[in-house]
Amino acid sequence: MYILQLLGLFVLLSIVVLLIQYYKRRWPVANFPPGPTGWPFIGTILSIRKEVFFRTIADKLIPRYGKIFSLMQDVPIVIVTGYDAINEVFQSNKGFDFASRNEPMYLLQLHNPKKLGLFAADYSERWQQQRRFALLTLRGFGFGKTNFEGKITDEVSLLLSHLKDLASVPQDLSTLLTSGVANVMCDTFLGCHYDHNDIEFQHILHVMEESFEIYGGKKSQLLDFVPISRPFLKQHAQKIIDLNEEWYGFLMSKVSGHQKAFVADSEPRDFIDCYLAKGLEEPDIFTIEDLKYVLSDMFAGSTDTTSNTLKFALLYMVMNPDVHEKVHQESMRVVGTSRLPCLEDRDKMPYTAATIYETQRLATIGPSIPRCATVDTTLAGYSIPKGTNVVCNIWLVHHDSNLWPDPERFDPSRHLNDKGEMVKSPHVLPFGAGRRVCMGETFAKMELFLFFSSLMHRFKFELPPGREPPSLDSAPGFTASPFPFEVLVKEYL
Repeated sequence: MYILQLLGLFVLLSIVVLLIQYYKRRWPVANFPPGPTGWPFIGTILSIRKEVFFRTIADKLIPRYGKIFSLMQDVPIVIVTGYDAINEVFQSNKGFDFASRNEPMYLLQLHNPKKLGLFAADYSERWQQQRRFALLTLRGFGFGKTNFEGKITDEVSLLLSHLKDLASVPQDLSTLLTSGVANVMCDTFLGCHYDHNDIEFQHILHVMEESFEIYGGKKSQLLDFVPISRPFLKQHAQKIIDLNEEWYGFLMSKVSGHQKAFVADSEPRDFIDCYLAKGLEEPDIFTIEDLKYVLSDMFAGSTDTTSNTLKFALLYMVMNPDVHEKVHQESMRVVGTSRLPCLEDRDKMPYTAATIYETQRLATIGPSIPRCATVDTTLAGYSIPKGTNVVCNIWLVHHDSNLWPDPERFDPSRHLNDKGEMVKSPHVLPFGAGRRVCMGETFAKMELFLFFSSLMHRFKFELPPGREPPSLDSAPGFTASPFPFEVLVKEYL
């Protein structure tokens, strides 16, 4: 009996110590943003669900805790939902206070434990050197400038020729759109080009898309935020590891081929050649391991976000045929019938530009942007200790009824002034902002305009007769993408 009493006392004391430790972690400083208390081992996972995190989280948590609140998911995370507070994170005069990336979570340890590359890396001198080199190199190739336009228009022409063969038969165009965008990236970064039907090409694109999908799934959320779940999700974690190895294996095979053919001081063929040359100058900074993650971030990030935006744009055109017709008629007035749209036409096609802009707002391909406090700081009056993960909820800004009347309605005219000119809003943040703004923003805008305007110029897209309207919701994933849907393709010209 005495032993049982001692055992019971030990268990009770262990629970008390565990609770004290948990609450110290949950509330690291006084005046920390409020939020659900949660429970040891599982944090606040029961207070939210993945499907409500970006959309109906306002109904669940904001009325109770305000637009800045905290959650406990292995470590405390501050969620920022109001535009003013998000603008403070991105643009404040505090300099580098929120310029870093999230503290390593479990998933990051699986695929990038050293936090190399551009997306996951902390704000450091090494990261700045990698980013600066990437920007200068891509500018040297004409990235984001009119002399890069030919690479895109060549791929647009190939896409249009494929679509001509699909006329009047219901089609899911997701693969074609992704292939077109990815081939521009292959040409620029890897020095290769694939036929759309190439088996290796389609397989690696499937690996890339599956990775984005699996990273945003519920099991991955549990792996990342609920440590106690990890012994039960080993198979899921292994799936992530396998996808990573296959993806990085593909990239490194291209790097290996370049290394064998590389000749110092020769004219670089692509980004890999430029990086290898830089590695000879600064071998401690520009390593092959760094190159692997830089390539992955730039290639996969650009391909996924741009192709998903195009897919949503096509979906919105099918569901809003009046907008579709206005875009087509504008292109006919400006471009005519003898050629495709070009970048010089962009300023003359404000309704088309506004349609792309409205797609970026409504779809919100990147629904959240992670940051991390680099120093002890404040945010909207709350205390934020160094190392605190901060997640800016862009989806809620893009769907805030105080900023956008009838926010769920697709309406390009909301971005036009009385003169019919396109007007940008500070409340549309498809590329983020501040010190970590997307470095491919200029190029993405070029690519989106050339692909979208050409599609609208040459083809009419409709729902197949008798089909249920496709869902306008986003499929689960790290980034937003539409659920699969089919269209009828009809050639205008």
